[in-house]
Amino acid sequence: MRTLKFGRTAPIALALLFTLPLSATAMAESATPFAQLSGAWHGGGQVKYNDGSNERLSCRGNYSQKSGGTELTLAIRCQSPSNKIDMKSNISYEGGRLSGHWSEKSFGLEGDVDGSSAANKFTVRISGQLQGSMTVSMNGANHSVSIATTGPGFKAVSISFSRG
Repeated sequence: MRTLKFGRTAPIALALLFTLPLSATAMAESATPFAQLSGAWHGGGQVKYNDGSNERLSCRGNYSQKSGGTELTLAIRCQSPSNKIDMKSNISYEGGRLSGHWSEKSFGLEGDVDGSSAANKFTVRISGQLQGSMTVSMNGANHSVSIATTGPGFKAVSISFSRG
């Protein structure tokens, strides 16, 4: 594995944290966007760096609902050819708003998220040791994640997830 600078790998870790799978069906069946999320997920995608290079990503996630579905605890582990990432987060939903805290064990990062949800998409602002935004678009049992940050070295992340 090659060694990368903090500024290049840390945004990948943050980006992968926010891969919350939401479905239009789940949103219709429940008052919270976390309905039917408990369990295992897998996915893959790509990270694009400011220097023009790209890397493939492979991820696994486990999700657990709490407080009658208004809170979600998630743990995501991802691997690229040069990095391993270990993320955890607690996200709350109230009245259409999302808020929470994230941390990444491997790089010692943490921060907060806040945003809003709709029937087939949600958008959050990422704050803390990194700044950025994320949009998640849902399509049945799958979802896609698009992330951008103004952090050093990192340009974008795109990931597709499904149950598994």
